[in-house]
Amino acid sequence: MNILEINHTDLPGRLFNGYDLHKSLNKLGYVANQMVLEKFGNDETVFGMLKNIAAHTEMREWEREHSVSNVIMPYGHKILQSDEYKQADIVHCHILHNHFVSLFDYEKLLGDKRSVWTIHDSWIFTGDCLHPLDCEKWKSGCFDCSRIEESNFPMDIDNTRFMWNLKREVLSKINPYVVVTTEYMKSFLEQSPFTKHFDKIRIIPFGIEFEQYRMTSKIMAKRKYGFSDDDIVIGFRADDVEIKGCKYLYKALEKISEKVVLLSVGVGAIPKSLKAKFTVKELGWLNNKEDMLNFWGAVDVFAMPSLAEGFGLMAVEAMAAGCVVVCFEGVTVAEITEAPKCGVSAKYQSIEDMTAKLDGLIKNKDEIAFRASLGKRIVCEKYSYDNYLKQHIDLYNEVYEKLNKS
Repeated sequence: MNILEINHTDLPGRLFNGYDLHKSLNKLGYVANQMVLEKFGNDETVFGMLKNIAAHTEMREWEREHSVSNVIMPYGHKILQSDEYKQADIVHCHILHNHFVSLFDYEKLLGDKRSVWTIHDSWIFTGDCLHPLDCEKWKSGCFDCSRIEESNFPMDIDNTRFMWNLKREVLSKINPYVVVTTEYMKSFLEQSPFTKHFDKIRIIPFGIEFEQYRMTSKIMAKRKYGFSDDDIVIGFRADDVEIKGCKYLYKALEKISEKVVLLSVGVGAIPKSLKAKFTVKELGWLNNKEDMLNFWGAVDVFAMPSLAEGFGLMAVEAMAAGCVVVCFEGVTVAEITEAPKCGVSAKYQSIEDMTAKLDGLIKNKDEIAFRASLGKRIVCEKYSYDNYLKQHIDLYNEVYEKLNKS
């Protein structure tokens, strides 16, 4: 069987964007490739499509100027014309909307009977945003949006009604095999007027190779970064995007009086006040798996203050590495970490409660150890990579068999 994974990048997000999946399939004897907009690695089975950066930048600027997104991008058409696409028995699409595939190409790409589509966030259901939070306009027609400047695709004028109608027109014509990772994301499919007719939906939680995380010594990882063995290390993803909720974490940390060490991945700006108060080490983006394992190994408490998540794979990785996850109530992360039994959830958007939850853990290393042990057990039972891989292979076989019968 020949399988093509499609995503906007290869190495960033490799655990969930089809890169690791296609590598595993190759090891099992399948022919598997990945097509991406922007290629970061050197793998010969990954084909990058971004050849003219200046032209791509000009198209992005045109879309921003006209307050639309993923409308004029030519890469979907190029995928459809490629040998890799034509030769594939299964075409598995992942994140298409990061300035990659035009909505006008969705019908041909996802309407193909070979197509599987993993929906990672809620962008396809809304007029603009990745997560609607408490707004319900996505159910009847987006308009008068108060968050157009906060979006991953910011608009100068409110064009959310146009984008909502365009997506409705596109999705009404297709019914692909769809993969989501949680009941939360499935509920969007069931409630959206665009996708109520979708009847081939699978819930496949992301999975990780648990043993890799268990092998990293916390003491050795801490020493690698120059921390002492007794330091309580709070890890987090530094991100300036509003939905990631870092501003709540930063304000909570400013109220903590206990000594801690902060270790971040990502490229968001960390306040100078925190750098003056704590030892802070910023690692930036880490695309190498070994580097990420070292990060997880050094962390005791992983703060994930997202206001919304389609899944929250970093929470699973954190638990596998023996980190206690702190998040907000009512977000998928709390469901994944089984808070309050294992994960620790603060009241939604409450800086005071986030401070209290972090402070409680910092002062109680036994509590950290207990919850860390429980988190490892949850990952082993529910979020193994082997199960993630098997469920995808089962789905591919089902699609392939139905194609051969038709």
